[in-house]
Amino acid sequence: MAFATPLGEGTNNQAEVEAAIFGITRSLEIGYRNIFLEVDSQLLIEWITKSTQPPWNIKTQVNKLHMLIRQTQQFKCKHTYREANCVADALSKHSHRISTPQVYFNSQQIPKEAWAYYQLFKQEVISFRRKKIKKIKEPP
Repeated sequence: MAFATPLGEGTNNQAEVEAAIFGITRSLEIGYRNIFLEVDSQLLIEWITKSTQPPWNIKTQVNKLHMLIRQTQQFKCKHTYREANCVADALSKHSHRISTPQVYFNSQQIPKEAWAYYQLFKQEVISFRRKKIKKIKEPP
């Protein structure tokens, strides 16, 4: 299952927590009780495992996330690097162009921009992070 949902304005941490809440809520609604959450936010992992306290402005959302996790039979959460999370990043970008949540249950439903990354993921093609280097001009 994958999804894209417009979350409005906020910080990246708020978006990570809200996306996790949305995904787990949807999974529970359709009957999944064994959930494996893969995220590219190490902070979110630390908040879920309670090894670090979340900031006050998202504590309520993190508590809601913990409540949802308690409703699962089995829950695992794993950190993945951004380079391995291209499909989720593409869905996140897609969410800025939609007005209602979209849930995808098979690869044919995934938007075009995410589908290409999904195909690369299935073929285990490595993705690299590119860094632009600024060219420094010599003074006259």
